[in-house]
Amino acid sequence: MNRVNRLGSTLALCASALALSAHAEESSQQGNFRDTSARLDFTINIDRMLYLRVGAGGSHGGGTSGAGPAASTEVSEVLLALGPMSIPGTPTVATSGSNQSVSWNASPPTYSAVSSVTLPVEVRSNAGQVSIAAMVSAPLTNGTDVIPMSIIGIASDNSTNLPAPAVPDAGAGASVNVATGGAGTAAAPGLLTYRTANWTFSYNPATAPSPGHYSGQITFVATVP
Repeated sequence: MNRVNRLGSTLALCASALALSAHAEESSQQGNFRDTSARLDFTINIDRMLYLRVGAGGSHGGGTSGAGPAASTEVSEVLLALGPMSIPGTPTVATSGSNQSVSWNASPPTYSAVSSVTLPVEVRSNAGQVSIAAMVSAPLTNGTDVIPMSIIGIASDNSTNLPAPAVPDAGAGASVNVATGGAGTAAAPGLLTYRTANWTFSYNPATAPSPGHYSGQITFVATVP
């Protein structure tokens, strides 16, 4: 889930470059004079920069040059596995094998443990308010079986400054705002952003799904005004 591209694409990095140009004026004086002058016109271009990393990839080192890590094509994998199924009644963990007897009151089976995966997240920008949304690129599918992607929950350990967006069933979900400011942004805390967090991904099934290997993909989209 790590993408680094030019601003305007998903998970964008646009190197903040300082372009300086100057145009000189020439003048001369001859004879009885005391001074002369030459003017310069300056133009400074400062690009907007937006960087988002979720999972694998290099940390953005910052710096006045705006140079950041090289683009990464690696997509981190979140592998979630459900623990043993418990059948209500005792409850009892089902025993593998054929013709196994187990006490059951006919209530839906539940899972005794659900695994989770934690990934690092980093946001840098010089363009003011940063918003992040989750977009379902591919649903959770196993053949013809489909699980709504919204079953994936995300918890941030820095929800005040870098909250995690809710995952929709499909398409793009609602965005959340990243707090501006952070370490090294004192020069312009209303424009500069440097925030980090750990997001924990978990799967919390409401019902027992059909067994199998389900795969899907979420793309996180960062935007600025």
